[in-house]
Amino acid sequence: MPQDPTPTHDHGRIIHEVLWSEALPWWLLFRAAGTAFAPTVILLALCGGLATWAGWSIADSLRLAGADPAADAILDASFEPGPVIPAPDGSGVTLAPSRRALPALRTAWNWLPKPAADVLDLVGIPFRPTATLTQMAGALVRIGWFVLVWSIFGTAITRHVALKLVGEEAPGLVGAVLYGGRKWLAAFNSVGFVLLGIVALSTPGALLGLAMRTDWGLAAAGVVWPLVLAGAVVLAILAIGLVFGWPLMVAAVGVERGDSFQAISTSFSYLYQRPLHYAFYAAVALVVALPAFAAAGLFADATTTLALWAASFGMGHDRTLAVLEGLRGSADASWGMRAVGFWTRGLESLLGSFGWGYFWAIATAAYMLLRQDVDGTELDEVVLDEPTA
Repeated sequence: MPQDPTPTHDHGRIIHEVLWSEALPWWLLFRAAGTAFAPTVILLALCGGLATWAGWSIADSLRLAGADPAADAILDASFEPGPVIPAPDGSGVTLAPSRRALPALRTAWNWLPKPAADVLDLVGIPFRPTATLTQMAGALVRIGWFVLVWSIFGTAITRHVALKLVGEEAPGLVGAVLYGGRKWLAAFNSVGFVLLGIVALSTPGALLGLAMRTDWGLAAAGVVWPLVLAGAVVLAILAIGLVFGWPLMVAAVGVERGDSFQAISTSFSYLYQRPLHYAFYAAVALVVALPAFAAAGLFADATTTLALWAASFGMGHDRTLAVLEGLRGSADASWGMRAVGFWTRGLESLLGSFGWGYFWAIATAAYMLLRQDVDGTELDEVVLDEPTA
């Protein structure tokens, strides 16, 4: 048989290893998803979830104002693409042009996890044109508590995950909480400073609104409304940057040990310089979330089922049915049944908190990826020590 020609230097190479971090940098998102299963991350997320629930429960007990259903119905109708506000051509005007121009975008909201959608709904209350001052105050109290809680626990999680991703020794539960307790003010103030900017820039619009109380003032506002819309672009930049850049702000504090101004500048820079990259990372995170949450849910379901299954051998069939009936909330349930139900619901809370741990783990990886995209910083760079003065 004829011999094969001698291979040149371009042939016959053997690939011994693939550096996924260089070939596919966004593979970091998969590694970050794995860190969400770490006990430290789960416990930190559980503490943050319980603290959020406790604060909001107190706000509800104090009967702080929430949304107005009647006013919200009018506002929601104004966002629909149909003819809500009469126009000379009879077509109507909608406050959300994307609903008519890009109707497919409406389905994207349905892909959001319910906790995320609920938080975004709460964030939207202070920015609703129909919201009263009491409703704004009630929403701001809840939002402020939410930001405060996750400024501590979110910063702790991002610090733990960042060090895990670069192969450094990550702090445990106590160390992570101590870190969050030291750096929470930087994460919290980054939100506060942007909000102050939004309030300051909205002052001219508020003064114009005083004139719009009269028909003559409304007519004058109609003439200068293009200028108002142009000014509102800046408000939109700040508001969108605050909502979608907030996870990056917290991650910046966790990864860089930076201050509020560094967190604001980096998050806005990364968000607006690489918006498609950010959207791609978010899409990958949602895809990865499906098997991650399925695995967590399967583990939780198996734990509760097998615990009762093992106990059923001793209880017997009839007693097991009675216990199950009590766990469903029977009025004559004994103290023991209520105690078992309490711990079972605790496992449900732990599973729900897994989502927050996953969120902050992905936010950490997204920050590190965007940092590499914009600044060219290597993915394995994390500030380990306090910067010297």
